[in-house]
Amino acid sequence: MISVRVPATSANLGPGYDAVGLALSLGMRISLDRAPYPMVEVFGIGAELIPRGPEHPAYRAARFVAELVGEFDAHFHLVQENGIPPARGLGGSAAALVGGAVAANDILGRSMPAPDLLNLVCELDGHPDNAAPALLGGLVIGTLTPEGISAVRLEPKGLKAVVAVPDFTVSTTAARRALPEEIPHKDASFNVGRAGLLLGALATGEYKLLRVAMQDRLHQPYRSHLIPGFEDVIEAAYSSGAYGACLSGSGPTVLAFTPEDRGRKVATAMHAAFEARGVQAKACALDVDLSGAQVEPPGEVTVTNLQPAL
Repeated sequence: MISVRVPATSANLGPGYDAVGLALSLGMRISLDRAPYPMVEVFGIGAELIPRGPEHPAYRAARFVAELVGEFDAHFHLVQENGIPPARGLGGSAAALVGGAVAANDILGRSMPAPDLLNLVCELDGHPDNAAPALLGGLVIGTLTPEGISAVRLEPKGLKAVVAVPDFTVSTTAARRALPEEIPHKDASFNVGRAGLLLGALATGEYKLLRVAMQDRLHQPYRSHLIPGFEDVIEAAYSSGAYGACLSGSGPTVLAFTPEDRGRKVATAMHAAFEARGVQAKACALDVDLSGAQVEPPGEVTVTNLQPAL
């Protein structure tokens, strides 16, 4: 059985809508072996929310890889050991797609080179903001083109990524429905300028620019009503020393970048802000995952302690 450890991801990062994603030190393990018929087992955080049939995203990705290399009758036994809270804006579905694709490619003789795997997982997920950093690690800026994905990978240093994860889900469908069909030109211009500043700040280590750079007018103003206490949590992050803060993906998780010595303090403040609004939440300070998807021996997945940082 082949096992692949895949990190969680945070997408969008304020103005970088559908283009910027960061790999985090939460993870899941996807283990895969050949089988006479589809077999899917799921353990760990939120297991009851994850499908257990061929519709499982990792299984779908594994079958897709098998068909691409000509094994049309291949079936698999898949085991997911999950440490990524599902439906919280932490890229769990993309991580599963990546894990299934990488594991299947390994079992089938590594017939697909890395660039083809990257294109595959980004196309299966629909955009690169979660799938690309889940595969590659680090911070990835990418876009899909007719020729495949064009992407740049960065390795931000000296940062902690704090996540405050509420005890409720926001469906991607509901989050997308909250967005308007059209936006004013001035809002588009606002985001373009800040997206450039965001990437410059993360590339050069000028992290004090992140408070301005992570401002957004494309999706956060329209989704904030889905997350009670959202503005209070953002303000709590800044008041306790965060460089920048934003919605993680489509939410409801809130992400903050902090100095390495401020992560626990910021996590405590963000957790308290959610609790003050009657929202149960967990918070912790994570590292940026620079490894991405890694084939490793089977075993228990190491899950970061996602407990209230009190």
